[in-house]
Parts: sequence; structure tokens; C-alpha cells
Amino acid sequence: MQKNKANMKPAYIENILIWMVMFVGFVSLFFFVIDYAKIVRTIDNMDALCDYSANRISSEGKDTDLSVALNSMKVSGINTISADGAVICSDVVDGAYQVRFTITTTNITNTFFKNNLSSKRVVFNNQYISDASATNDSDSIDCNLTVTLSN
Repeated sequence: MQKNKANMKPAYIENILIWMVMFVGFVSLFFFVIDYAKIVRTIDNMDALCDYSANRISSEGKDTDLSVALNSMKVSGINTISADGAVICSDVVDGAYQVRFTITTTNITNTFFKNNLSSKRVVFNNQYISDASATNDSDSIDCNLTVTLSN
């Protein structure tokens, strides 16, 4: 019995290393979940902004000012959308029957995700679909909005 105890060494260092590895793993998983939730919330809000903008341009025309409405709808993770030239639309007549709206982001600074986010919507204006001269290429409005994310 005495001989068996002499061969056994305390595993203090191994236990400390295992607990450190488990702690680092849990902390990494925690920050991954937080980053993922922030990305999902931002994409969901960008989809809502895109839906609203495409519908409003489809009904009121491309010269409508969207900045006040978009700033009231956006989450705090998106910086303020400026009123002067934030939404850039193509130079097509307001009688177009298709509105393509795209929102993209810049400067993604999340730890686990380094790409840009985007949201796209296409809305058809039913008022102009009955026009026989309307074609997919010539009677559409393409609008783009680039937003920056706050840290």
C-alpha cells in the first residue's frame, strides 16, 4: 500500500491547465454568441429598413426623403443616416414599376465575422404593371444605401 502511494504524484498543474482551457473555451463561446446575436439583430433591422424604403419609393417616387423615417426605425448599432445623398437612386422616371433597394454595411469590427452585411428587396408598383411598354430592364429604379455600424 505504501508503495502505491509513493508512485502517485499530485496533479495540481494538470488540473489548473484543464480549468484554464475550459474557462477560455467558455469565454470564447460567450463572445461568439454575443457577436452572432448582434449580427442577426443588425440584419433583421436592415431587412425592415429595406422593406420600408422600397415600398415608400414605389408609392411616392424616388425623390422622397427617407432619412427621418429610417433614423427612427434603425437600431442603435447603425450610425445616423444622413439626409443629404444617403439614398442613391438611378435616374429613371418615377413611372417605373419595379424598385430594387439594396442596403450594405461597411467597417464590420466583430471578432468572429469580418465580412460586409447586405439586404436586398424588390418591390413591384402595381399601378404601373399594366403598362404594356414596361420592361424589366428599362422601367426600374435601383437604389443603394450604405450604412456604417457603430462599435
